[in-house]
Amino acid sequence: MFLLFPIVRRLVTLLAVLAIPVVAAELLARHFIGDAVSSAVASRIGTHAHVSFGSTPILVQIARGRLDDVSVSAAGATIGGLGPLRLDASLRDVHFANLTGLQGAIGSLSVAADAPPTVVRGMLASPSCLEGMTPTMRARLTGDPRVLVLPGRIDLLPPRGRGAEVRFVPIPAGSALRFEVSAAQVGGVPVARPPSCERRLDGLPFGVTLRSAQARTGVLVLGFTGHGASFSALG
Repeated sequence: MFLLFPIVRRLVTLLAVLAIPVVAAELLARHFIGDAVSSAVASRIGTHAHVSFGSTPILVQIARGRLDDVSVSAAGATIGGLGPLRLDASLRDVHFANLTGLQGAIGSLSVAADAPPTVVRGMLASPSCLEGMTPTMRARLTGDPRVLVLPGRIDLLPPRGRGAEVRFVPIPAGSALRFEVSAAQVGGVPVARPPSCERRLDGLPFGVTLRSAQARTGVLVLGFTGHGASFSALG
């Protein structure tokens, strides 16, 4: 039995040596493909994107002709003219049509983008939302309104206090985000609600559309989905 120990030790050593190029190739492939996907995404969202892959070896995925699950995260992104946003995306069934040219297609993708109150304020303070309000309401809100994002609603307020208040509910509308007015008051007295307004989201990346909009404490979470998008590391 003791005679087997040297053989086993040599076998383990041989396997370890043989594993080195495989591990190196895996790391190189992850770096190469990660940079390709990151460049393709960054060119659409205007900022660096961090890319990660699932636990399945990427060499195995490439041999099958597709990447099963790719996760992307970024801070300071711009989507549909909105930003800076924090986003997390999941890309599934990613095919490389040209591995050398770093070109391919994405079977499906989903994106969750967090819009802080400053971004929401820019949408609500636009002329499209303010022009439907009465002069009294606009005067109370001033040219520098404040936004509170609360669970299920968004409040547009003056810089201080609640001398005027308009409450909105965000509604996804494909290529636009609509703000339905649920309540309005001036000096604590309910007034006629101004008409609802919307913010168009032009140039959405990878052909995604807005599917959900959820107001949570301190952040508006926008959910996008898309299918069959093409990409290239060259933009």
